[in-house]
Amino acid sequence: MTGHDRRTPCPRLFRLEFAAFCEANRDTYLRYAQVRLGDQTDARRCVDVVLGALGTRWIAALGSASPAARAWGDLRAEADRRTISAAKQAGKFHAVLRDDQADIMLLHHHLRLPVDDAAGFMGLAGPDARALLRGAERDLHNLHGSH
Repeated sequence: MTGHDRRTPCPRLFRLEFAAFCEANRDTYLRYAQVRLGDQTDARRCVDVVLGALGTRWIAALGSASPAARAWGDLRAEADRRTISAAKQAGKFHAVLRDDQADIMLLHHHLRLPVDDAAGFMGLAGPDARALLRGAERDLHNLHGSH
């Protein structure tokens, strides 16, 4: 069995590719969701929902400009939904930065992923991720400097 959850439906076509995608991304998705939600069980449920839904539309995702960006957007949206519904604000970055800025900060600074790895998970090109990170760091500096 691959690293994806047994409950994650696997599409008939491109089954191997979907399993590889799940295996390559699940751990980071779980770590991200854990930080955002503050609860391991809720993080697992969040990732299971995202990968389950992705499995049902995997062929469409493959036809998109960036399957990684599409999956990341789904993960962020599901984490947002769960954060709002539980009235939690575990991710401090998400309280003060745009979502994409908060995500790159969380992945790079909190989870300690290299910028290029974080970019890959988010479906961004390396230079775009570095620019996003610099902008987020500048915005945080400006926020702290204005107090």
